[in-house]
Amino acid sequence: MSFFKEYINDDLTNNYVMIMNDPTREYHKSYEIDFDRHRYDGKNWTYINLPVDEIKEMAIKSIKDSTMMYFSCDVAKFLNSDRGLLDIRNYDYESLMGTTFGMNKKQRVQSFASGSSHAMTLMAVDLNQNGKPKKWMVENSWGATNGYQGHLIMTDEWFNEYMFRLVIDKKYVPTKVVDILKQKPIRLPAWDPMFADEE
Repeated sequence: MSFFKEYINDDLTNNYVMIMNDPTREYHKSYEIDFDRHRYDGKNWTYINLPVDEIKEMAIKSIKDSTMMYFSCDVAKFLNSDRGLLDIRNYDYESLMGTTFGMNKKQRVQSFASGSSHAMTLMAVDLNQNGKPKKWMVENSWGATNGYQGHLIMTDEWFNEYMFRLVIDKKYVPTKVVDILKQKPIRLPAWDPMFADEE
């Protein structure tokens, strides 16, 4: 507690909001996952579902203010561990297997082909001259010998397809988005596809 008070001294209960990009659900709504609970208070996880571009805007604000975020994604998809690169062009599975894989993000989640599987720390973004993201960097927990010195770099296209959740300080979230938490959350079952593979 003394370490927390000296170096963090933040209201972890009220100052943060969980943001999801779950294309299987209606956006700009609040959801609650049954039995997926915070350890400190026993309450179910509650999140706001938003389009990915809105999530990016908040993440960029946080990073520009030197504030990293809890981040979860489907880390195994198109991962090159040696290079520490997450890129949908890393592997040409379609040519190799002589077929096409036409499912979009929503269909992959609904069929349990993709979902939030691993949490890391979102810490950096590379922006083009128009302020739009080109690539992102996360700090991983697999050790310094894995990936790029313990980090993974993802293209923005990969972010769109396989990023699912951020926990972000409310000061980077527009008031109209925070106000969504005033809604009664829509309750989802513990076996919901988005959370079935949680690590």
